[in-house]
Amino acid sequence: MLSPTCCSFYSFTGIIFMLFVYIMLATQPFFITGLPDIDLARKNAFGALMTFCTTFALSVFLIVRNGNKAAGKEATDCWGGEHENDGTHELGSPNLLATNVGKQSYGAVTTDSY
Repeated sequence: MLSPTCCSFYSFTGIIFMLFVYIMLATQPFFITGLPDIDLARKNAFGALMTFCTTFALSVFLIVRNGNKAAGKEATDCWGGEHENDGTHELGSPNLLATNVGKQSYGAVTTDSY
């Protein structure tokens, strides 16, 4: 399953492209050759633009909702069990990215000596 971030990026790119196509079909359709019905092409471009806008709005909603959920929820381990965020990794090993700031780290062992 695609993440909302990936879908929002794809949708935003589609919005920019379809907006360009719609503007070209609305203002200067003679630059786009090979279209038997310009009005139908303009309607289809507008429909695709609205589809991309809807997908983008839904993706942004999911990003915001997931962000709010993660901010107010306790951390879970890889089996779905909840635990307090005590600075340890999900399996109980020290989280070296969040703790022991300023100490030299060699692999998984932190040390103060050189």
